[in-house]
Amino acid sequence: MVTMLLTSIFRNASSAVHEVEPHPQGKRVAFIPTASAVEPWGPVHSALSKRALQRLGFEVEQLDVEDVPSGSAERVTRSIAEADCIYVGGGNTFFLLQELRRTGADRAIIEQVRAGTPYIGESAGSVITAPDIGYIKLMDRTDKTLDLTDYAGLGLADFRVVPHHHAAAMGHAAQRILDRYGADLSLKPLTNRQALLVKDGKTRLLR
Repeated sequence: MVTMLLTSIFRNASSAVHEVEPHPQGKRVAFIPTASAVEPWGPVHSALSKRALQRLGFEVEQLDVEDVPSGSAERVTRSIAEADCIYVGGGNTFFLLQELRRTGADRAIIEQVRAGTPYIGESAGSVITAPDIGYIKLMDRTDKTLDLTDYAGLGLADFRVVPHHHAAAMGHAAQRILDRYGADLSLKPLTNRQALLVKDGKTRLLR
């Protein structure tokens, strides 16, 4: 059964990790910061998230999917399959989807999470669990990608996370998404201090 912790800013909700991994000490986490690779603030933000996981006791194995040559899916799949937990970080969701698909990491993540490996998503990493990520166009730019022909997400959630609700930086974009799609899609807004816990077939908001 799928177990996920979905956040806007992971370090603000890191104490909730014990809901998905009660004993993180020494556990290996596949750390995928790929969405941040096309953002100027990416290295700093990824470093903070990585440090938060390490403070919890995880052994962090960084997997820069964007640097993996096409056709090297076996190495990506093995890294994800051997992890005790999967973390997918924030940045540009469309670039993230493109690179996960290009390397086969999308299929590996879906398989492992559905088999029971806990998943931690941060911003774009939360959005991509949705059935479709087209709604996030109002927050993320699509010109970071060249090869996407559709916006189907990982489909691990039956709802769509709207990160950074009420935030100074992206709160206006979050509200536009809610106003535009709220009547037609199952949207779950998250502030920068909230998290969604998906566990045992239920979804619960953690404040």
